[in-house]
Amino acid sequence: MYLAHMNWQEAEAALRTDNRIVIVPLGSTEQHGPIGPLGTDFIIPDHLASCIEKRTDVLVVPTMPFGVALHHIAFPGTIDIGMEGLYIVMKGVVENLMRHGARKFVFLNGHGGNDPSLDKVGLEAFRAGALCAQINWWALAPMLNPQWTTGHGDAQEVAMVRAIDPALVHDASYTPTRVNNMTANLENTHLGQVRFKNAAVKVIRDVRSTVDSGGFGGLDSSQGTLEWGKEMLDAVVDYCVEFVDEFRTVDISKAHTHD
Repeated sequence: MYLAHMNWQEAEAALRTDNRIVIVPLGSTEQHGPIGPLGTDFIIPDHLASCIEKRTDVLVVPTMPFGVALHHIAFPGTIDIGMEGLYIVMKGVVENLMRHGARKFVFLNGHGGNDPSLDKVGLEAFRAGALCAQINWWALAPMLNPQWTTGHGDAQEVAMVRAIDPALVHDASYTPTRVNNMTANLENTHLGQVRFKNAAVKVIRDVRSTVDSGGFGGLDSSQGTLEWGKEMLDAVVDYCVEFVDEFRTVDISKAHTHD
């Protein structure tokens, strides 16, 4: 079921249904390396939600395309609404649906920068008598298969987008990744993380100052194949469907006990 396709009477009945699971897909509009589309972070959760909806009884709300993208604003096309902006929108989504009966939410998230805002919304919803789960698909995938390594705008995300719509991958724009390490002994291993000796340290920079192409952290984007994407998409959807069905069985009253 899709909230956007219902009238208010249908929504009233759906939200009053016991143990209704509400799926909230969200992501970001931001640069995704040399060949990934700007909509990568919301295109993937939006598609995952549609796959989940076909296989189990959920209510899917409209996908949120904007998120916390401050690190990426040096790249044209990126839209950042900030942590407070995302918090206000997601708080409004959850509170308004709770008002009419919803008590279980799954944030189907495509962007790590959204995490702090979602954590705050989730904790406040918990204290008001609800439960919010969060599935970050890119972090889930390597737990399902260690070969599905993750980064930003790299092969993992390219493979997933390619499985959804190959036309969205801009292969003709591919350029090799060039990393601007600050010194020979401070080597970037991710967009905001450097290795010094045998440990990792976070050093905050604009992404474009670290990696001129924008994509980095896992396998090079050129390795994001259609076959990988299809296999990963199927596995992530299977897991999400099983999680939703298990989450549906949770007794919220017991989840709120302090014993």
